[in-house]
Amino acid sequence: MKRFQITLLILIIFTAFILRFYKLGINPPGLYWDEAVFGYDAYSILKTGKDHHGVTLPLFFESFGDWKLPGYHYLLVLSIAVFGLNEFAVRFPSAFFGSLTIIVFFFIVKKLTKNIRLSLFCTFFLAISPWHIQFSRAGFESTVGLFFVTSAVYFFLFLIDDRKTKPRSAFFLPAIALATAGLFTLSMYFYHAYRIFTPLFVISLLLIYLEVVKKIAAKLILPALLALILIFPIIIFTISKEGRSRAISQSAFSYAGFETNRIDYDQKSKKPLRFLSKYWYWPFYFSYLAFNTYIDHFSPSFLFFKGDQIGRHSQVDMGQIYLFEGILLIVSIIAFKKLNAQTKKIMFSWLILAPIPAIIVTPSPHAYRTLQIAIPLAFFSGFGAYLIFSQKKLLLVKIIMIVIIGYSFLTYLHLLLIHYPKKFAADWQDGYKAMVAQVQKYQDQFNKVYVTNINQVPYIYLLFYQKYDPQKFINSGGTRDAFDKYVFISDDVNIYDKALPAGWQGRILYVAPSWKKVDGNFLAAVDDSVGRHIYTLWEVNGQN
Repeated sequence: MKRFQITLLILIIFTAFILRFYKLGINPPGLYWDEAVFGYDAYSILKTGKDHHGVTLPLFFESFGDWKLPGYHYLLVLSIAVFGLNEFAVRFPSAFFGSLTIIVFFFIVKKLTKNIRLSLFCTFFLAISPWHIQFSRAGFESTVGLFFVTSAVYFFLFLIDDRKTKPRSAFFLPAIALATAGLFTLSMYFYHAYRIFTPLFVISLLLIYLEVVKKIAAKLILPALLALILIFPIIIFTISKEGRSRAISQSAFSYAGFETNRIDYDQKSKKPLRFLSKYWYWPFYFSYLAFNTYIDHFSPSFLFFKGDQIGRHSQVDMGQIYLFEGILLIVSIIAFKKLNAQTKKIMFSWLILAPIPAIIVTPSPHAYRTLQIAIPLAFFSGFGAYLIFSQKKLLLVKIIMIVIIGYSFLTYLHLLLIHYPKKFAADWQDGYKAMVAQVQKYQDQFNKVYVTNINQVPYIYLLFYQKYDPQKFINSGGTRDAFDKYVFISDDVNIYDKALPAGWQGRILYVAPSWKKVDGNFLAAVDDSVGRHIYTLWEVNGQN
């Protein structure tokens, strides 16, 4: 690489780190409950060797109605040991490994294409990718899983490289094969989507390089066996009730849904097509549903205009990628044949396999379950830009593209840093840190603290933000319904009822939803960072 190219790469990597770390602890403005439980479980393991349910070094973590894979939790143990139990620590692994992915991606493209300029373009587009930045700035497991996939691909490319021109020791291939198998396997321990995507992608890589793989097959036996051993717990978990809980609860393939849609068609359709409802069969319907869900992830609306409509998953006011990338993708498709065969096959396989984990569950399209699409899209956008800027002519076109790219990026930065924290504060449960601070201010004066379950799991915020002793929580039999002096109740519980369970009476600090009228003395209001009223604290004598 020339000095100028090295400087550009350093600037791109620096930009990637800044975009992922700037104001990481306060933007997004609050911890989503999954982030809070990740952090507290890791804190509990650090202090006690157990999660907050009392399970010693669990391989899978019980969450709120589902089970989580262990990778992110154990990374957080180290992060929290260094930075303490706070928002920055919870998000650090995602931001750090998200940034490292940019570096690995550069070397993947360089190894595939032997073209440093193209590699720089592709790396730049991943560095500024709204899709990738969004999930690198919060405690999302998929970001780390994607790092391990990309790293595994890089080692795999070393594995199948031409060995004739590069003498290597007898231990080189087995070591690289072990690293490749280990990294692919690790990705499956971070996020559920990789339980599907990673095996499919590995199969595609083996098929692409089948002739080379045959030649070194003997040296791949041990890594393959090791991978199978390491994957075995994932297989057992996948077929277990716990492993299927999330997929079942959010399944797109509900027979009740099939019947509802069949009846709806029968009632709304007109003759002569109404008779077709009699020939609806669930295998055809579910295939149709899966195909539409799959295609949704390539729709212009999703990619360029609206993005994922879940506020935690995108800016919502723009697509998952920049609008101008549509032009670059078209250019790359037109010039697709200019890529070498292996590069085309790998990136195309990556692209078409990425949405598969999202087709079995709702809602759709879903940016989080398909984060892995960001890699091939960045590659093809970079390829399109490389083709345009490599032309000796087209000076006006290049100037226009630079202006459009610059304007689009600055617009995105405005959305990310100014607009997003205000508009989507509620999506991140913003305000619960303030609630805990107010509770701490008054709680010593009261026998009981009643907290209304507005978001169903306020207990995790009291544990997290107070750094509550996890051993004490476990030993006392604490649950999401009650621990210590805290009781978590629904909005319709009558706190004035003398028939409340024993021990629930006394002088009460009632943390009520903002809209509820309470017969008591007002103490404090709790607002989120944009002034939205969340809770009100009241003094209530439960014995009256």
